[in-house]
Amino acid sequence: MASCLSSKVWDGVLLQSRKIPLFVFFAILLVELSAFFYNSPLDLFTLLIAGSLFLLTIFKPFWGVWGFVALVPFLNGWFVVKGIGGTSLAFTAVFLAWFPRYLLKDRNSNPESPTSSFTFIFAIIVFLNLCLCSTRFVEWPMPSRYWLEWASSFPFFTQADSLWQVNAALILLKGMVLFRMVEIEITGYQHWRVFTRTIYVQAVCIIGFSLFQLVNFKANGVSYIGLSLPFSDIHSFGSTVVLLFIVFIVIFLNTPGKNRSNNAILSRSVKNRFERVFVGLVALLLFFLCLYSSSRVTWLAMGVVLFFVFVQRVKNKTVILFSVTALLLVYIAGNFFVPRLLSSDNQSLYRLGTILNVKAVTSDATLRIRYNLWNRSLMMVKEYPLTGIGIGNVYRNIQFYKDDTENQLQAENSHNYYLQIAAELGVPALIVFLCILFSLYPKQAKSAIRNEQRFSGKLFVKPFRYGLGAYLLTMLTGHPLLLTSQQFLFWPVVAIISKGQWLQQEDTQDRVSAKTGILKQFVVICFSLYILGFGMNVYRHEPWTMPTTYGFYSMEKWNGTDMRWMSGKAEYYLPAKRKKLLLKVVALPFNSRQPEGLTLTVSINNREVDRVHFLEGGTRILSYTLNSINGRDVKINFEVDRVFRPATVGISQDSRLLGVAIGELNRLPVAPVMPAIPCLLLK
Repeated sequence: MASCLSSKVWDGVLLQSRKIPLFVFFAILLVELSAFFYNSPLDLFTLLIAGSLFLLTIFKPFWGVWGFVALVPFLNGWFVVKGIGGTSLAFTAVFLAWFPRYLLKDRNSNPESPTSSFTFIFAIIVFLNLCLCSTRFVEWPMPSRYWLEWASSFPFFTQADSLWQVNAALILLKGMVLFRMVEIEITGYQHWRVFTRTIYVQAVCIIGFSLFQLVNFKANGVSYIGLSLPFSDIHSFGSTVVLLFIVFIVIFLNTPGKNRSNNAILSRSVKNRFERVFVGLVALLLFFLCLYSSSRVTWLAMGVVLFFVFVQRVKNKTVILFSVTALLLVYIAGNFFVPRLLSSDNQSLYRLGTILNVKAVTSDATLRIRYNLWNRSLMMVKEYPLTGIGIGNVYRNIQFYKDDTENQLQAENSHNYYLQIAAELGVPALIVFLCILFSLYPKQAKSAIRNEQRFSGKLFVKPFRYGLGAYLLTMLTGHPLLLTSQQFLFWPVVAIISKGQWLQQEDTQDRVSAKTGILKQFVVICFSLYILGFGMNVYRHEPWTMPTTYGFYSMEKWNGTDMRWMSGKAEYYLPAKRKKLLLKVVALPFNSRQPEGLTLTVSINNREVDRVHFLEGGTRILSYTLNSINGRDVKINFEVDRVFRPATVGISQDSRLLGVAIGELNRLPVAPVMPAIPCLLLK
C-alpha cells in the first residue's frame, strides 16, 4: 500500500515537473514581447488580431488555439505582403493567455500520447542548446548593458546577428509547444473532429493569396510562375500545398456522395453532397497550386503519395500492375520530348524536362549544389556525431566544409532537414525526431466501435497521415521547418494524428503497442548518448568548437571600404594562416560624448589586447599581430560599453542597437565572410 502511494506521489511530481519547461518558455516569450514593442512599432491591424486571439484564448482556450492554427497562413501572408507583424506575435499572445489557464488544469484530464513523450525529449535537447548558446552572451550577475537594452537585441525584428542561435532554437521550440497546446486542448472526439476543420480555413487562405499572386504575375507578363504566397519561398509553399492537397483528395475519395443509410435524413444527405463538392473543388485548386509552385520535389512527392493512395484504395494486384505499366510507358514516351522541354524558355517546362531526363540527372546544377551541401553536412555529422555543431550553426559553418571545386558556396543550409538536424543536434537527436514521426504510423490503427460516427472519425486520421507523408518527402531536398510559419503548420498536424490515434486506442484499451515500446527504448538510449556528448562538450569548455560569428549587422560600403556595424558585443574568426589584422574603426558622437566617452575592448583568443577610447566620435586604424593556438582559427572579440539607437536620437528610422563600425583593411580572399542571418530564420 505504501509502495503504491509513493509511486502515485512520484508520478504526480513527474507530471507537475512537465510544467516547468512551459513556465520557462512563458518567461522567454515575455522577454520577446518586450523586444517587439521596444524595437518596432507594429501596425494596428496586426495588434488587433493578436489582441483578439489573446482575449479569445483567455475565455475560450480551445477556440483561441484553434483560431491561431487556422489563421497561420493568413497571418504569414499579411506579414509577407505588408512587411509588418507576423505569426510569432500572434502565437506569443495566444500562449501568454493560454498558459495561466493550463497551470490550473487537472493533469489527469490531459493524458500524454507516445508522440508527446518523444516530442518532450526532443524539446529538452533543443532547450539545452538554447541554454548553452545563451551563455555566450549573458554575463553574471549583470549583462554589460542594462537588461532591457540587452534583451531587446534579440533578433526578432531588427537585430540581424546577435543571438541568432537563440532565435533558431526558439523557432523549433515554438512549434513543439504549439503541438503540446493542441494535444491538451483536444480533450475528446468532438474537439478532435472540430480541430481537423482548421485545414479548411488554411486552404482557403492559401488559395486566396496564391490566386492573387498568380493574377499579379499574369498581369505583369511573368513567364516563370513560381508561386510562394502566403509563404516566403516556393519550397515551403510547395511543402504546405502538397500536404493540404493530399489531405483533401483523400477526404474527397472517402466522403460518400449519397448517404448509405436508407433511413437517413434528407438534410444529412444534402450536407454530405455539399461537403463533397467543396472538398473536391479545394482539392482541384490545390492540385494546380502544386503544379504552379514549380518545385520539382513537390511534384514528385505528390505523384508518389497519390500512387500510394491509389494502391491502398484499389487493392487489386492486376489493376496495380497495369497502372504501373501504363505509368512507365508514359514516362518513357515523355523522354522523347526532353530535348524540347530543356530548350523551352518556360522555366516550369524546363524543370519538368529535368525530371524526365534521367540520363543527365548528375549534371543538373541544382542537384549538384544540393549534393555538395549534403556532403558537407555529413562531414559535420562525422566530426560531431553526438551533439552536432549546435542549433542554427549549419548556415554559418557549412562554408568551412568545402573543397576547391565548390568554393563559390558560402553561407547556406543543408537543403535536407534530416541532415540539418543531424548536423546541428547530432545523430541521437535525429533518431528521436524520426521516432516522433514513426509513432504516427502504427502498423494497424484498430477501432472496436464501427458505427458511422466512429468510422467517420477513423477516416479523418488517414488523410493527415498521407498528407504528412508528402510533406516529409519534400524535406529530403528542402528545409521548410526552418521557417516559423511552417513550424506552426507542421506540429498541429502531428498533434491531430497523435491525438486521433490515441482516442482510437483508448476505445480498444490498447494504448501501448510493441512498436511504441521499441521506440521508447530507442529514445531513452539516444537521449542518454546526447547528454553524454553534451556533458563532454561542457567539460572541455567547447560547447561549439566551430567558428561562429555574431554581433555584426549586414555589410555596408563606405568610400570603397566594407564596413559592418556591431552591436554591444561581437565575435568572428580568422584562418590560422592570418598573421596580421588591420582594422578601421568608426565611432559616432551619439554614444561617445564627453566626459565618459566610449571604450572599445579588443580581445584575441580570449586575451584582452587593447582598449581604445573615443571622445565625440572619430576614426581609428588598429593593427594587431595574430598567432593561432594549436593551428586553430583565431578568435576576435569586440565589446563597447555604450550603444545608441538612431531612431531614438532622431537621426533616422533605424531602430538597431549600434556600437562602432568595423572594417578590415587587409582582407584576404581566403578570409571567411561574415554574412547576415538568413532571412528565412526571421520570418
